[in-house]
Amino acid sequence: MFRARHFGGCGRVADPVRERAAAVLSQADRPVGGRGRWRYWFSDGRTRIGVFGLTGISDNIFLSQLTWSGLRAQSPEVFVRADHLSGFFVKGFLGGASISRGNLQDEDFPPVIVPYSSTNSAQRDGNLRYAAIDAGWGWRSQEYRFGFFGGFHYYREHVNGFGCVQTAFNPFICVPAIPSSVLAITQDTGWNALRLGFDAEWRFAGGWIASADVAWVPYAWLVATDNHWLRPFTGAETGSSFGDWEVEALLRYQFANGISIGGGARYWRINTAFAQSNRNDIGLPQTISLFTERFGGFVQVSYKFGELRTLRY
Repeated sequence: MFRARHFGGCGRVADPVRERAAAVLSQADRPVGGRGRWRYWFSDGRTRIGVFGLTGISDNIFLSQLTWSGLRAQSPEVFVRADHLSGFFVKGFLGGASISRGNLQDEDFPPVIVPYSSTNSAQRDGNLRYAAIDAGWGWRSQEYRFGFFGGFHYYREHVNGFGCVQTAFNPFICVPAIPSSVLAITQDTGWNALRLGFDAEWRFAGGWIASADVAWVPYAWLVATDNHWLRPFTGAETGSSFGDWEVEALLRYQFANGISIGGGARYWRINTAFAQSNRNDIGLPQTISLFTERFGGFVQVSYKFGELRTLRY
């Protein structure tokens, strides 16, 4: 049986359920707070393109492989997160940098190219652009935060290979060597990816905070171009990727004035084995595979705005 509680003889009946709902609704239009971060990401990257025969005709023949490696970048980046008292949150980041170094290994295989050929070209004057936006729902206590999110990730990488030096025994390709002042190949790789994941945070030992962000990429679509300036020809590359991952971890120290400093690590990977290159020189689609990864460590300075409070009911 429901028992009424009386206050000061006024006869007012207190309903705990209604009081709880009223407390939540009275605060629903006030934000919990958020955080703005500035990061500097020291990263390395690799892009590998496998080239096969004509799609549907000879796509089981492995013709060549182009491996862009050592693609180092130093990316300034901004990150913003806003949390609502209801548990809803949005977060996103934006960054970019030049890719000043790297190497292209271009391999051609028998029986189409005999003997085997492997050439090196120096990468320079490249650049990197990326952004992401996520929205989700989370739970928070004084020590822990855990949430799920979904969002979108954009990644674009532009690299240039200069010169060409034969490092195998093929006497017909890049013999004599092409000088490093000559632009030989440009690869422009763009990914648009969906993200589903979770993030977590743990506050311990005073002001220390450890956090992690793990995202599954259920679907990503590729829009890329491959320009061979010396032949010449251009390939318009399209494809899809399923089931890749993006991981990030961070350790920071929170000061009483709202400022925190810290460092972390990040790894991105997107891969498609069923892409196509529509080459303008042969007029028919060619089957390719394309793999992109970027990884490295970052330092961070952030500022907390708003009041982070916890609903207890």
